[in-house]
Amino acid sequence: MTFKELFEVGQTFENYIEMATQSERNRIPKNYSRIELPVDLIDEINEIQEEVYILASGEMWCPDCQLNITVAKKLTEINDNIKLSIISMGRGRKYLMPLLNLEEFKIPTMVILDKNFNQLGLFLEQPKNAKKLEENAENKLFYLKGNFLTDTARELILSMKG
Repeated sequence: MTFKELFEVGQTFENYIEMATQSERNRIPKNYSRIELPVDLIDEINEIQEEVYILASGEMWCPDCQLNITVAKKLTEINDNIKLSIISMGRGRKYLMPLLNLEEFKIPTMVILDKNFNQLGLFLEQPKNAKKLEENAENKLFYLKGNFLTDTARELILSMKG
């Protein structure tokens, strides 16, 4: 399957959430409320004039997906030139892994695509700044409380600008 075909068979954020358990669903408004984007970043988001597609692969049970796909949804609300479609981890592993030449599959995998569905960028699992943290309980909690949501938005927007 192509990026375009995968985008077309994917689901909306709302349908993606519907498949979650109640406790997973309850985390979304909490995560969403933690997305506080600075004015300069909102301006950058609004500057995007052509359609851009975010093809995300993930599952609602995954905390990284709960955080980072929610940020992608927020971007679509700020600028309606940004479109989001979500496919399952299984479909991502089967189709995105070979398309992206990945040796291992992490979720969320978010492919940023131009108006012709050519790849502009790739977001894997967590923002780069979060990945740099030493692996310990305190840092993990800091990440899970949404302290890197702006970093996710910045990485996605940077990819969209080519």
